[in-house]
Amino acid sequence: MEVIHKDAQGITIRFDKKDLAKIAEPIVKNAESFAKDTLDIVYLLAEQDYRTDDHFEQPPHVFD
Repeated sequence: MEVIHKDAQGITIRFDKKDLAKIAEPIVKNAESFAKDTLDIVYLLAEQDYRTDDHFEQPPHVFD
């Protein structure tokens, strides 16, 4: 994780792919302990973690 920019208005953080699941999974598993704003951010991180994986599978016999 790297802080790219921080000021009074907000913060920009860069995460490595390997860090996303390490951050998101424990928080999601204990969601009842966290505020809605925290969960919103964590769900976005978890979604990005999923989207960066390549889930495409070529349908069988597509070019037959």
